[in-house]
Amino acid sequence: MHPQKAKEYVPEVANILNIPEEAVGAVVSFYWQEVRKNLSALSTPRIHLTNLGDFVVKHWNIDDKIKMLELFEEKNKQRGMQKITARFKTAENLFRLKAMKKMVEEENQRKDFIKLHKTKQYELSKKHTDDLEKQGIDS
Repeated sequence: MHPQKAKEYVPEVANILNIPEEAVGAVVSFYWQEVRKNLSALSTPRIHLTNLGDFVVKHWNIDDKIKMLELFEEKNKQRGMQKITARFKTAENLFRLKAMKKMVEEENQRKDFIKLHKTKQYELSKKHTDDLEKQGIDS
């Protein structure tokens, strides 16, 4: 199976819709530009793309970004750079990233709980099946 790129569909879609290829290309380009921007901005922990699935921000990306912003903020304090807008934006980004990190951690805890619950359910059903088999063999 050879995956195709979105731009490979532009001529075909333009022909079907009877519109210029440039218009279809512009829409496709804008769509993927927004997807990339949302993924790289670390603005949400999860992005859903219909028919493609969910893309989840990895916790180490958030950690790296937080460390970078904290280091930037510390260097600015040491240098005496006290621009209010820069400090406010850095503080705002740190707050947003820490909130997102908390959401990711809660999501991971929820997944771990579900996984543990499924494992316990499987073990209980397996034990029950084994007990039934033993009863069938003994009787």
